[in-house]
Amino acid sequence: MKTRQVVTSALCGAMVVAVAGCGKQQPDVPSDFCHVPVGSSALSPLVPDGDTLKQRYTPFRSNPGAQCDLSVDGRGVLSVSAMRWDRAPEPTDWNKVGSPYKYAAQRKVAFAGHASIGSDHAVVQATCTTRTAYMSFEADFWGDRVENTPTGYKKLQRFLEDLVPKETKKFGCTK
Repeated sequence: MKTRQVVTSALCGAMVVAVAGCGKQQPDVPSDFCHVPVGSSALSPLVPDGDTLKQRYTPFRSNPGAQCDLSVDGRGVLSVSAMRWDRAPEPTDWNKVGSPYKYAAQRKVAFAGHASIGSDHAVVQATCTTRTAYMSFEADFWGDRVENTPTGYKKLQRFLEDLVPKETKKFGCTK
């Protein structure tokens, strides 16, 4: 009888270890996004658990810029479009830009420009060194890492504050 209990206990323990080992973990977070380096602390909070992370970079033909997409296990997680415009920006009411999106509002950002950032969507206008040019960014964020709360925007804002200055430099908008 004692042997049966030991075997049963050993099997139960092995099953617990096996089941715990089967859970998905966050894939390795890349050190770059959209062909610029990004900090792990900025990108990691956006990446869900899964097996395979893929990035796609598609340069635009009409204006300098690109579409950058990140997916985990074939599901879209993050999409950012960045485009440089060689003209002055149109006047914009930044308090209304994010109104269709949950918890979106005008946010102060750590770079020259304006932003409306919510839990899962952002529109950003970065000022170039010359006042006759700017870059526009639009970001969409999906999945279980989205926090639909009044403070959920902070993840996306942290990422954009890391990404945008590097993208503006890459496209010759800032020095």
